[in-house]
Amino acid sequence: MSFFEKLQNGLEKFMGPFATAVSNNKFIRALTAGFMSSMPITLGTALIAVLGNLPIAPWQDFLARTGLYQTAQDFISLTLSLLGIYIVASISYNLTKIEGKNGIVGAVIALATFIALMPIKYAEIDGAVTSTLLTSNMGSNGIFVAMFIGLLMPWIYCKLMDKKLVLKLPDSVPPMVTESLAPTFVAMIMFTIVFFVKWGLSLTSYGDIFNFVTQTISKPVMYFGTSPWSLILMYCFMNLSWFFGIHPNPILSCYIPVLMAAGTANTEAFLAGNPLPYLTFSVVGTAVYVGGTGNTLGLCLATLFAKSEKYKSMRKLVIPANIFNINEPIIFGFPTMLNPLYFVPMVFSSFVSGVFAMFLVKILPISINPTISLPWVTPGFVSSFMSGGFNLFLVWLASITIHFLLYLPFFKIDDSKAYKEEQLLIKEKELV
Repeated sequence: MSFFEKLQNGLEKFMGPFATAVSNNKFIRALTAGFMSSMPITLGTALIAVLGNLPIAPWQDFLARTGLYQTAQDFISLTLSLLGIYIVASISYNLTKIEGKNGIVGAVIALATFIALMPIKYAEIDGAVTSTLLTSNMGSNGIFVAMFIGLLMPWIYCKLMDKKLVLKLPDSVPPMVTESLAPTFVAMIMFTIVFFVKWGLSLTSYGDIFNFVTQTISKPVMYFGTSPWSLILMYCFMNLSWFFGIHPNPILSCYIPVLMAAGTANTEAFLAGNPLPYLTFSVVGTAVYVGGTGNTLGLCLATLFAKSEKYKSMRKLVIPANIFNINEPIIFGFPTMLNPLYFVPMVFSSFVSGVFAMFLVKILPISINPTISLPWVTPGFVSSFMSGGFNLFLVWLASITIHFLLYLPFFKIDDSKAYKEEQLLIKEKELV
């Protein structure tokens, strides 16, 4: 048995059941669907974020004079910086639906719990004492709390509803009213539990659930998860899985909470005029994923130097698709999947470009506008320039160059073999 066969068998034994378990797990499904449901918010504000932060002096002066700049920043702050609210509602809705119950009720209960657990701060504004809620608890500090509540509360709700703890009304009552009032007892039980949890935490040194989760869970997870090395290794592992035909999405779904928390923290810092806490992490993210998992856009560009008719024809299919981050045609068309020839560049391309990006961060004055979020099919050269200007575009350009150079010698071998086979076939036809 060859090395690749042993590696494939080992990975399939480990990753096959893992990927299946992740894909079928109702909590992971709810998390993934919940995070995906929040995408319209980030994408919907993209145009406002781009136009409101274009680094063109006359344009910025115009926005400042008309008040559009402050309105744009406020709008972004009240959408992108409050992702915790949207996430808790969407996760709980999806989990409740998966459990076969009324998704709206599950979402409302979870959202109310999320807000009820927030500490109220009192401040004097214009001579009057005003109660306030910290927006950070609805943003970066609240992502993990939102995930926890978004999964726990609908789960409890569904379990209690299964116990038939419902308010029974006469048949004459309209179904809409019955459905709304049925969870009354369940809601009473759940909110009583939440009340005592809030009171109990107020007696501790943490004070509230947000500080508790931040200190005990979020900080350790974010410390290791947002390391550029963690990001590089994660994408190398996804590349390895994709090489063996295991779709990387289940793996990425486990990492999304870290990505969302880091992005929200960067957004909050940007809007406050502070340095981005995860700048290097974001820059490395631009470098480790170019043209899809496996960084196959570099291989697509290598086909421009093809001699064989096979790859001259194939480049017409794979290059346009891969520019828009769709790399299934090249994964299954070449194929690169289970092709030992492309194992090294496909698996380790993220490592090489990621390490080089870490070096570029130290020598280039790179800045990123984290409020700009574009659809995943946006070409990398467009998204990098829009969110980070010319210097981030240079990082992307250096990365695609590295991937191209990594793939080129292996493609030359593949292309030469295909060319020789074509020439031999032509000679055979001439002899006939």
